[in-house]
Amino acid sequence: MFKHIKETICAEFDAIFSDGGALLLVVFATMIYTVIYSMAYGSEVVRDIPIVVVDEDRTSASRRLISGVDNGPDTWVAYETNSMAEARELFYGGDVFAIFNIPSGYEADILADRQANVALVLDGSHLLLYSHVLQQAMSDVITSGADVEAGRIVAKGGSDVVAQSVVEPVQMNVEMLFNPYMGYGAFVMPSILVVIIQQTMVIGIAMVALYVARQRRGRGGRWPVATVLSKILVYISIYAFILLFIFGVVWPLFDLPYFGNTLDVVLLLLIYMIATSSLGLTLSHLFKRREAPIMLLLWASIPILLLAGVSYPREAFPEWLYAIGRIFPSSSAVDAFIQINSMGASLSDVAPEIFTLIMLALLYLTSAIICENRLGDMKKIV
Repeated sequence: MFKHIKETICAEFDAIFSDGGALLLVVFATMIYTVIYSMAYGSEVVRDIPIVVVDEDRTSASRRLISGVDNGPDTWVAYETNSMAEARELFYGGDVFAIFNIPSGYEADILADRQANVALVLDGSHLLLYSHVLQQAMSDVITSGADVEAGRIVAKGGSDVVAQSVVEPVQMNVEMLFNPYMGYGAFVMPSILVVIIQQTMVIGIAMVALYVARQRRGRGGRWPVATVLSKILVYISIYAFILLFIFGVVWPLFDLPYFGNTLDVVLLLLIYMIATSSLGLTLSHLFKRREAPIMLLLWASIPILLLAGVSYPREAFPEWLYAIGRIFPSSSAVDAFIQINSMGASLSDVAPEIFTLIMLALLYLTSAIICENRLGDMKKIV
């Protein structure tokens, strides 16, 4: 049996490094994807979003408001026009992402103690840009209103302290936990990494299995347990070096969050990779052409990413859709990895997710052994 284990391990490594497609998927794809995504989200937050201002009031009050919008970290006044028609042309042409309109009579309304109005036109198709511009504009308008009210109180004989207490009766101190810069990269990269590991491993294993099957002309079925465990060991060893590079180089290079205990992260990823590689070995028996895994499994990456709760809150999923997501190891692994890696949780804190991963590992491991046991009776792959 030990000779068979050695032959299986050598054959699997030989298949991976002899097949260009498998080599790209198993060895390089995870690193390449991780680096590319980290570079794309490296800036973390969107800054200096260009907007156009239509100042129809042209007073000192409107100029102060424009200055606040222009000096804010999120927005930049790229254009100032005299008409909404010109502003709309810039907006629909894609030169700006928002129109900030200050109507005529803005300062007069303020001085007359009437409610002043401003208009903000936003592009709702860009969620991040939409939210940042809206937040910056609201902050500047509220600040401008507070300054006006404070000046009015001081003009009536009140002190600066009284004015401050009136315009800001409650001071709110906000401290961001786990993602101090509120960056999108720190939010999404842990989830993306987990899904990338699953997809590259499953597709790569299926391609390698078909390559080995061609080389051996369908022979198999001997020592199925040892064969499956040997193959799993091969992929875990390869991905261990890949993850060492990711957490040792990519994560620090792009300042991505890492608050977890290293041993907890290693144990979680070990269970996850056992479940994922077992799933890949099981699915590899469903294909007869090496292109088929890519065609069938690659398109599933986006649904799997969504079911993992990356871009849409899982709490908003229908219960049946949430249940479907549980059959993929990535869904439970994303929850557990985020809590351990980004929040500093322990394995006991993510016990339900760990239990689910262990059950999936046992299920897919059993199915892989059964499929391997039946391999000797399968027809030769042409």
